[in-house]
Amino acid sequence: MIQTTSNGRFIRAIRVLTALGAVVGAAGVATADPTPSENGFELVVPEAHAKLGTVYHALKGQDAQVTFTSDAPLEYIRGTSNAVIGYAVVGEGGELLAGEFMLPIESLDTGIPMRNKHLQSKRWMEAETYPNVVFRIAETTDISESRSTDAFTTYSVTLVGDMTIKGKTREISIPATITRMPESEQTKVRFPGDLLAIRCSYPIVLSEFGVGVDDPGIIAGKLSDDLTLETRLFLSTTSPEEVIAKRRRR
Repeated sequence: MIQTTSNGRFIRAIRVLTALGAVVGAAGVATADPTPSENGFELVVPEAHAKLGTVYHALKGQDAQVTFTSDAPLEYIRGTSNAVIGYAVVGEGGELLAGEFMLPIESLDTGIPMRNKHLQSKRWMEAETYPNVVFRIAETTDISESRSTDAFTTYSVTLVGDMTIKGKTREISIPATITRMPESEQTKVRFPGDLLAIRCSYPIVLSEFGVGVDDPGIIAGKLSDDLTLETRLFLSTTSPEEVIAKRRRR
């Protein structure tokens, strides 16, 4: 049930979260990767998306944006990345209207350089042909406000969208926590602009995306077919390029 609060417009509107104008293919068919900006710090926001509302850009901090864990019989692997770029669009009532995020495979660091190369190889993720993991938001469900203060409002939601890994696209549902933070003296210590935080932890099955299908020995020994992904993203109304410029002026 959707709760009635001072932020009720956000809670009612977020239920209709849709990636209007996003490029989404049929199940199992990869779509084209989003386009990075010329500086490479962000994704190009399609004009149709930008017109929907306020754009929030994913920002890189000191913390890992994505962490994956694989617990296979012969090897335990923990990898991280801080190279996610992407955006979400928020409407006048606070509702999210679109979003795309891209993670370069070559940015995943397992702590062992040779293992990183194996991860990128044709036997595993085939990064030369499929260099990115892409997630496109389609809608949200199960929305409820979990906490609200003068400084922030947090919601529990389920993000529904299309994940593309190694050229295969699957629809997935991700339980997530979304927190909106208007700019304040406290938030400016972290990043300038109004902030949006997305936190989630969820499983994926690698074989559903074609990983290990041609070489079952990988999944059987060194890489678990069931991975756990943790995502911790900060987004701001200030673009990454502006954030970098402001930090240099300090």
